[in-house]
Amino acid sequence: MWAVGGGKGGVGKSVISANLGVALARSSQQVVVFDADLGGANLHTLLGMSEPRLGLADFLSREVATLQEVRVPTPVEGLSLISSTGGPLDMANPKSAQKEKIFRHLAALDADHVVLDIGAGSAFNTLDFFLFADRGILVVVPDPTSIENAYHFLKAAFYRRLNRAKPGEGVREVVGRVMSEIKGRGIRSPRDLIDNVAEEDAIAGEFLALQARTFRPGILVNRVRRPEDCRLGEQIGLACRDYFGTEIDFLGCVDDDIFVNRSILQRRPHLELYPNSPFGRSINALAEGLLKRSEVSDDD
Repeated sequence: MWAVGGGKGGVGKSVISANLGVALARSSQQVVVFDADLGGANLHTLLGMSEPRLGLADFLSREVATLQEVRVPTPVEGLSLISSTGGPLDMANPKSAQKEKIFRHLAALDADHVVLDIGAGSAFNTLDFFLFADRGILVVVPDPTSIENAYHFLKAAFYRRLNRAKPGEGVREVVGRVMSEIKGRGIRSPRDLIDNVAEEDAIAGEFLALQARTFRPGILVNRVRRPEDCRLGEQIGLACRDYFGTEIDFLGCVDDDIFVNRSILQRRPHLELYPNSPFGRSINALAEGLLKRSEVSDDD
């Protein structure tokens, strides 16, 4: 299960999610794309579909018992969609119990792969979908605001992960005490926090270090026009290693492509219309790389 997110809107995460689903389905996989952008769902349009009759709102209102029942086929063989269009306004902010229910049913879907297209920004619900997936993919574009928002998103996701990790009472007490003294201790990064907690209590420090080591989102650079744009992903990974004390995977680059807008206007998946375009080749390479990574994880 992959969650595709962005620290800001407009970086292309939904187009990437839709076409990644197409690429995975073409490799003889059963794939579900879940439109988890609860306030602005549009994957059905990108996949060449009208708004589905059933969706997440029917599941949350108990009109249907399972997410599997609102899973609808797309025009692409092997690819299905769970949409979140057409729901009430408050569906954009599901309650904790509703969110946990969604997570349980996502995990139970009969599929080889699930792609979550999550909302932009770093609201708690967005972060929780990102952290729930086996691997989060953070999409950035080579401009200063996107890079800045990417760092904010990763920091928020890391601290949200610590908050949801549910450590023992002793660990929680030590971490809480250190965090209440952040300014006085000069703590400026998660790595500083881990070091300070470890000085207070070795067990608590190891707990935080484990959370850091297993926090492994991937960085995908979209709309690349120059070689130096592509190196941005590696630079972010190196900076995050120093900042978080963990490795952040660089998943590759997606070339800028004028045909992307054309496929959006035509309301068809880009990979169906322009499979050999720069964007199409980049998405196929991304899918191939993700499948190889999942095979390695399964072997481990």
